[in-house]
Amino acid sequence: MSLEVTLIVEGLHDFERAKRLGSLNPEFSKEASTIYLSGEDASSIGVSDGDVVEVSSDSGSVKVVAKLLDGLNKGMALMPPSPWSMALMPPSGGSTSTVKVKVSKSTGETTSLATLIPL
Repeated sequence: MSLEVTLIVEGLHDFERAKRLGSLNPEFSKEASTIYLSGEDASSIGVSDGDVVEVSSDSGSVKVVAKLLDGLNKGMALMPPSPWSMALMPPSGGSTSTVKVKVSKSTGETTSLATLIPL
């Protein structure tokens, strides 16, 4: 079962958090490989806070951790700007910060940073 939502790649306005996310370390991977969903949307596909989900668009697919966010409208999802969210965006390189994605419950680990940014 999957759910189609509008993903918004949202900038961070908290300087300390942005500074932590700006380095390629395990904390970056943990925080940046997250999608924020409304409780209603998550419930409709059997997802709980902390579950791994697969997020797919026409441009790519990643596995990330689902976090439930109070006050988020049904049909909307948020991700921080990161290699995980950028893998879902159209390759046009424009200023688009939204994209339609499908979210489904998954298993296993989140997509590794090494997979997204080959060294």
